[in-house]
Amino acid sequence: MDKRTENAYKRICFHGRGTAARWLDRGFFALLGGVCLHLLYRNRLLSALMIPALLAVSLLWEQRRWMRFSRDLWQKTVRTLKRETWLREEAAFVRQMGGVVLYPTPEGEELTGLCLRQGEGTAFHTFGEVREELIVQAKTLGCTVSFHPWQEGSEPSQEQVLERLKRDAPKRTGNLWRTLLHLPGNRYLLTGCALLLLSMVLRRALYWRLLGSLCLLLGALRRGMRTGT
Repeated sequence: MDKRTENAYKRICFHGRGTAARWLDRGFFALLGGVCLHLLYRNRLLSALMIPALLAVSLLWEQRRWMRFSRDLWQKTVRTLKRETWLREEAAFVRQMGGVVLYPTPEGEELTGLCLRQGEGTAFHTFGEVREELIVQAKTLGCTVSFHPWQEGSEPSQEQVLERLKRDAPKRTGNLWRTLLHLPGNRYLLTGCALLLLSMVLRRALYWRLLGSLCLLLGALRRGMRTGT
């Protein structure tokens, strides 16, 4: 699959974390492991070697997780395409024989309405496990319901699977910052964080920190009031 589609499914595999977020996580935990080892043994060389070792382990673990996820995703997509192929073929055969296809299987009131609209003598066909109550209900209204057990059609090609994966891949809206800014209190929270960061390099840092703290307080109050309602 192409890189954009792969990255979209990787975000699902790793619980919404993109490439940058995963690298930040790896770097953070690798550094944390190196620091902890240094605090325990006071050996800088060993701590320095531990950082790339932890990075390599996390990369291998993520690669293994992604390989398992992508294999399961591919197999699931293949099964879906095979079932859809069989459904199309079976539906065409039912219509050729003069039947009416019902999919998904209707509930009781819906089946009653279908029988009343189609009239007596209508042969309905649906898919899945046999439901005797629907067969009896249709019979009392002068219709019949036949259940076709699930089967699979022909094997899809690799191009068909890739096309389905690309079509079903979650799309990014691209307005993440706009969404964050419009959430209750987030504008104040983001502004407060920015002012606190800028206070490290601006003159009269105390004033900027006070202003940033005030923005954080307002943002927390607005979020709390919105949550309370």
